[in-house]
Amino acid sequence: MSESPESSGAIPPAPAGRDSIYDPLRRENLGRSVLWALVSTQAVPLGEIPDFRGSGIYAIYYTGDHELYQPISSSMFHIPIYVGKADPKGSRKGETVGHAWEGHKLRDRLRAHSRKIDKALDLELGHFHARFLPADDLFTPMAERLMISELRPVWNVVLEGFGVNRQGSGRESNQLRPKWHELHPGVEWADGMPGQPGGAAPLHAAVVAHLKLHSTPPASAEGGPGQPGITDPHPV
Repeated sequence: MSESPESSGAIPPAPAGRDSIYDPLRRENLGRSVLWALVSTQAVPLGEIPDFRGSGIYAIYYTGDHELYQPISSSMFHIPIYVGKADPKGSRKGETVGHAWEGHKLRDRLRAHSRKIDKALDLELGHFHARFLPADDLFTPMAERLMISELRPVWNVVLEGFGVNRQGSGRESNQLRPKWHELHPGVEWADGMPGQPGGAAPLHAAVVAHLKLHSTPPASAEGGPGQPGITDPHPV
């Protein structure tokens, strides 16, 4: 039985056509350039977000000793626990959209996250850091999707609801408590909502199972400006 190129150590044949060249204007590469810029920034304590202007993208990392998140707890900041973006004013309501450099949407979003974590009974705000990048809102959705699809942050993929704000108007009594709040109680408005079926136990198990598979960066997430990545597979 003959060996495959991969098993024999041989270099696989280069792709043909469009995939044989690096195109910086392809959608995924535009998003990846924003991702690279984000991960090249210095992580700062989530509880010490400075004043700055603009909307953009961010990643939150865990560095503490919570047993559930030990597989991704690291001061190297390889695997985020959550990624998100803050859009310019008006972008969600079909109004005139503000410029990406106006306002404090990204700063305010991060500070709102810090307040929520600080209220959780089993989490310590000092165990979280964040990277953030004010950026053009045309490209941040691409970068956010790339990070979620490749790094599979557990609070995006398994424990939906971390980024949910209070609904108001009595709607909370008719909706189930978000999964993140079920596992991390302490936020008053969410604690008053009907609980998830089965409570926290199945969510705890789902997090454990997820992090067994997604606690190290995949090969597709490697690379950087001027380095090979998933969309630049055949450097010369």
